[in-house]
Amino acid sequence: MIVIIATFTSCSKILDVVSPNEVEDEDVFTSAAGLRNARVGMYNTLQDRNYYGAYFPLLAECYTDNGTTGGYDVIDLNDIAARTVGTANIYVQNTYNAIYNSIYTANKIINNAEAVPGIDDEEKNNILGEAFFVRALCNFDLLRMYGEHWDKSSPYGISIVTSSDKPKDAVARSTVDASYQQIISDLEEAVSQLNTFNGNQYVSVSAARALLARVYLYYGDKAKAAAMATEVIDDSNFELFDAENFTKIYTEKLTPESVFELKFDPQNTSTYNTATYQRPDALRSEVIFLANADLNTFFEDREDDARAALLDYENVDVSIQPDGRTEKYRGETTKDNSAYVIRLAEMYLIRAEARGRVQGLADLNTLRAHRGLPALSSGSLTTDALFINAVLEERRAELNFEGHRLFDLARLGKVEEFLGADVQSIMPIPQREIAATSGVVEQNPGY
Repeated sequence: MIVIIATFTSCSKILDVVSPNEVEDEDVFTSAAGLRNARVGMYNTLQDRNYYGAYFPLLAECYTDNGTTGGYDVIDLNDIAARTVGTANIYVQNTYNAIYNSIYTANKIINNAEAVPGIDDEEKNNILGEAFFVRALCNFDLLRMYGEHWDKSSPYGISIVTSSDKPKDAVARSTVDASYQQIISDLEEAVSQLNTFNGNQYVSVSAARALLARVYLYYGDKAKAAAMATEVIDDSNFELFDAENFTKIYTEKLTPESVFELKFDPQNTSTYNTATYQRPDALRSEVIFLANADLNTFFEDREDDARAALLDYENVDVSIQPDGRTEKYRGETTKDNSAYVIRLAEMYLIRAEARGRVQGLADLNTLRAHRGLPALSSGSLTTDALFINAVLEERRAELNFEGHRLFDLARLGKVEEFLGADVQSIMPIPQREIAATSGVVEQNPGY
């Protein structure tokens, strides 16, 4: 685990504060101010370029039929687009390290907050709830990208780290089911501790319930997934835009469509714009993550879908065609694009899938209506398989370039159908991690 937590990003994303990863616990967790600084530092780690600062969701998209890669003919980028990722891929390795770095910071808070003097219980408990959420989010993202999350009987889960001590021994991978149990337990603890809504740029009870809805859907507990999604949908802090205004999600900050959004600013930018758009006449070599031509074909068959406007396949340099670019991360001057970690639209899609063909169609049609599309009829979705395909299509239309496509195809067993034979459904454990742990952390099958 030494390699996992060795990399630490600075805390310049939100505030210039002392990171709890860089100093001893007895120097950080001695006052309310220290705990508050640690809290900010935890959010900062989520904003790392290799995590929700851009690369984690974009890597998951550009390994699929939603995206492809450009860049300066970098082999590791080419391997992502070709779906031939190796165990030394630098993007896979840096993302793995960045996620564990966030876990380490959350563990610092979880293991020290109770002893902090001079802070009232309500604020302390809310910070603890945020930390449990962050640890659960990170573990779930690790499980989705590096573990066989679709198979609860699989031994290839993740290395679960709950200690904030300096690592002495390598931590072997838990089973997939045990990994899920840790994630669910942390989210339940988050729900019990969170007590204040500080805006959707911070973790809230609804954000924890929303993540639980996502986790339960992957885990296969559809009743609980639907119940948690309903709790979020019924929260008056959130609402869907209509078809004429929904692009405000991406042009404004912290809209009611976001349940949890990481906010950046012109002084502390994300990498989304640089990685996906830059200037109008940019060459293919300058744009790292591109929209696949297949995504354009997908939208050509969906007349009146307002979400097609968020893709550009025409106003691009000829070196990019027939591929295009997502316009979800415009703002070439400020480059302060948000990370959309959880959105309300996903809750409707989760509840639709969880409720099934008969009861779930209403949620599917609610979202379609808010995106300019006519309702689907039950007569056109006569089987459960047809309904799941309809949900998958809505998820693709709504969530493309937000980091869901690969995980959706994997959990639904559709990787081969959409991405081709012999394509791995998950990324490899970085070879440096295998070597650093002397093989205690096992590699995924097929790598």
